[in-house]
Amino acid sequence: MMSQVKQSLYETLDRLDDEQARLILAFATNLQKQGKRSLTLERLAQDPAFQVPAQDPPVFPVVEPIQSDGVPASKLLIEDRR
Repeated sequence: MMSQVKQSLYETLDRLDDEQARLILAFATNLQKQGKRSLTLERLAQDPAFQVPAQDPPVFPVVEPIQSDGVPASKLLIEDRR
């Protein structure tokens, strides 16, 4: 027995044209891959020389940049390399 959500999704997909269905398929495929570890991490985990965490590392939080007087370090670095 199909859940009500899946049944509704199936009926909606049935009404889409081929191009729209391709976009939805690409999205669904990408969504499935998000829950899996990368192939590279899986290979490294099999090698005893590497210690790979059980889960993907957490994403760093977004922080507000510090406001200060003077020339930003990034500009100084660019000028120094020229």
